[in-house]
Amino acid sequence: MGSLGRIRNAIFGAFAGDAACMTTHWIYDPKEMASVAGGEEPEFKTPASPRFYSASEFPGHYETGSFSPYGEQLLFVAQYVAKAGEVEGEAMTEAMRDWATAYTGRKDHATQAFLANVANGLKFPESGADDNQAHCFLKAVPVTCLYAGTPERRDKVEEAIRVHQNNDEAVRFGLLASDLLERVILGDSLEEAVGYVEARAPPEAAKAFDDARSKLPLSDLLTKLSNEIMKDKPDSPFYNLAARSCALPSAFVAPVHELLNQDSYVSAMRENILAAGDTCSRAIFLGAVVAAARGPPPQAWVDKLTTAKDSFTHKPAPIADLVADIADKIVAHNEKKNMKTTCD
Repeated sequence: MGSLGRIRNAIFGAFAGDAACMTTHWIYDPKEMASVAGGEEPEFKTPASPRFYSASEFPGHYETGSFSPYGEQLLFVAQYVAKAGEVEGEAMTEAMRDWATAYTGRKDHATQAFLANVANGLKFPESGADDNQAHCFLKAVPVTCLYAGTPERRDKVEEAIRVHQNNDEAVRFGLLASDLLERVILGDSLEEAVGYVEARAPPEAAKAFDDARSKLPLSDLLTKLSNEIMKDKPDSPFYNLAARSCALPSAFVAPVHELLNQDSYVSAMRENILAAGDTCSRAIFLGAVVAAARGPPPQAWVDKLTTAKDSFTHKPAPIADLVADIADKIVAHNEKKNMKTTCD
């Protein structure tokens, strides 16, 4: 399979992974997760029971087969770049402001801060929230698919991240996620891609790669990292949970660990779910890379996708159709960009 096919797989892998994890999203206790999602198929549970949001709180959102709040933001970014064919910070800031203002799902803290900054007259990039969490993956995945193989890819990924998160750590790990995804899109194996990116990563990321190479099961690794983070607070309720959150670098470590230790899209996603916590942000990065490397999510999972609100018309539409349209457009844009690069 060529790079364009891997781009298509990555896009479907990111979206299907988010939806598969949404129904038990933000259950932090692995024992509780095992009780709620346990069994051979922890994905797409019915009824959906994520923490901190629900279909009753946000009508038209968060039923089984639909996206998490992260997936809905991913949908905006992917539809935006598929439509525009480029990333330009000021224009993307305006588009994100319009989307976030009209958005009827759960607004995360970064989006609330972004809207407040815009309302206070700040311009790109200062209008981006000072947020260092895994939201960076929601920009890194579609923008990498758009620009993979081109010399401006890293600059454009950073530009897109700073639209929403004007934070150096978010940019650092968003770019590392982008580097990994691009290497796989261009034909590297997962081990080759991780090795290539690790060898060129900034010193601040060295421990993240060391941790990702652990042979512990993912849930045990996240417990170990949580204990390290909370070593001075052993009585804290977060002592075994801290590394399961959307905070970086742990939210980067977990997907990379799965890339190195799982042999299929399904097994990687299931272990991600059972490791508990912020499964959805991890699933978007993990799903994109593992699908690019090992093939698309199973058709049975795609068939479970229901509807989502189009980011521009705000009308419900079948998710499979929305994602197919995104993939078609991004693949076409990427092919054109790489033809231009070759000609230049």
